[in-house]
Amino acid sequence: MISRRALLTGTAAAATALTYPAWGSALSPHATAAPPTCELALENKSLPGNVNAYVTGHEQGSGRWVLLRANGGVYRPESPAQPQTPLPVDCAIPLRAAGAGPVVLTLPQMFGARVYFVRDGKLDFFLNPGPSLVEPAFATPADPNYGRTWSFCEFTFNPQQLYANISYVDLVTALPIGLTLQGDATHTVAPLPAGALQRIADGLVSQSARDGKPWDKLVLRGPNGAVLRVISPQNLMAPYFDRPDQMPFRDSWNSYINQVWNKYRTTDLRIDLQGGRGVLRGRVSGDTLTFTGGHSFPKPTSKDIFTCNHGPFANNPGDPDDKKALLARLAAGFNRSTLLTHPDQPNGATTADYYRDPVTNHFSRVLHANTPIGYAFPYDDVRPDGQPDVSGAAHDGNPRRFTVRVGS
Repeated sequence: MISRRALLTGTAAAATALTYPAWGSALSPHATAAPPTCELALENKSLPGNVNAYVTGHEQGSGRWVLLRANGGVYRPESPAQPQTPLPVDCAIPLRAAGAGPVVLTLPQMFGARVYFVRDGKLDFFLNPGPSLVEPAFATPADPNYGRTWSFCEFTFNPQQLYANISYVDLVTALPIGLTLQGDATHTVAPLPAGALQRIADGLVSQSARDGKPWDKLVLRGPNGAVLRVISPQNLMAPYFDRPDQMPFRDSWNSYINQVWNKYRTTDLRIDLQGGRGVLRGRVSGDTLTFTGGHSFPKPTSKDIFTCNHGPFANNPGDPDDKKALLARLAAGFNRSTLLTHPDQPNGATTADYYRDPVTNHFSRVLHANTPIGYAFPYDDVRPDGQPDVSGAAHDGNPRRFTVRVGS
């Protein structure tokens, strides 16, 4: 899992949305060389009014921030003298009217990338020295983009493959995005169903009434009271990372964590790394879960579970692949609340077993109850062998055309 970005105001962000498989089952172990470019088709499928797109990411090889332009060029911003300098070039890509077909550009290899859509307006981007691109903030009311109707999907196009996903790790909005990736095969990811945003909001408000946790605070509304977007728990928590005693959801997982740690003091937790990499067995001693092979994980906190990128779930670049595979499956088991009921992970459970405990990631539960696919937490691509992929990911080692549509 790639940690994405800091909040635009300079405070710590949740920074957990995916742009690459989370050491789950999506990445092909036999990927070969991908072409240097492919077609990128951006289409307004059904939205009235004007729609603009933006394509941002890091250039493969140099790592520099780049943005695609409507004329087919690539803009490489220079480092500004001051933080929060407005992007000096308009990189909006106007889409055609609803149903009029796509705008087609040439997509170079880039990673940590996003395709943004905004309805009836444009987005404001800024630069910090480096340069570092400051992208729109969805949970910061002071950001000029906060009240606008926009959303994004994520992708990485590297020398091995193009990998894309419909990400709800950070937020869900009223702009439904769908994907089609054509290469050695055709991969399609459906958009958010009509009316799903309101149903997700209603489900979280109801859950808050049941357990007293601030699930209702994940629902952000516009001036007229309508649902503007729904943010994930880690984004509500992020402004309080330096004030843990005030952090929302800070104790939400405590009882479940303690039960899991107590269970595996006397019982093996068996995690299949999948892809023929074997099964590792873990036991708890003290506050540490240690697996065969020596990889160990200290007791997590609610922050660690919701973010999947702190404490024992911090993704360190130098960690070996088998530890990253353990991390992903352990984090997924917590978020889905399957660790008490299924000592074999992830293959001991099915999707029907997810989110059954009262202590669970209810954002993910409600999201998946209202849309068939889409990342709801950073390791949502972890799945039992033979079970359907619910993460909303598409990948191909020989991409020819990547189509991103907005509208249902």
